Amino acid sequence: MNVHRALGPGLTRDAYDECLAIELRQLEFDFKRGVPLEFDYHGKRVKTATRLDFIVGGSLLLLVRSQDSIAKLEEQQLESLLKLSRLRTGLLVNFNVATLRKGIHQITMKRKEQSKE
Repeated sequence: MNVHRALGPGLTRDAYDECLAIELRQLEFDFKRGVPLEFDYHGKRVKTATRLDFIVGGSLLLLVRSQDSIAKLEEQQLESLLKLSRLRTGLLVNFNVATLRKGIHQITMKRKEQSKE
């Protein structure tokens, strides 16, 4: 919220990404940025070029966007990333909105869905 209040909509994704990292550091959150997506498939480790924007507190996947709207496909991608990363909760935050609340999309995985592969 602080980042959106200070910058407003209309900047590039990387500007919001960098400012969000500064904000999380100031608030002393434990987080990692740009974590490579790795997962197991049929007993083999798969390493991808996909980078996860932020993992906060070891349990929250936070994806940063700055675009006109969030498509259903992007929400489905967030769900897939949660399953593969074995994280339970994900936020897709679109900073390119007048009111940030309208730009936040949350998905929480049920334990049953998480264990399926």
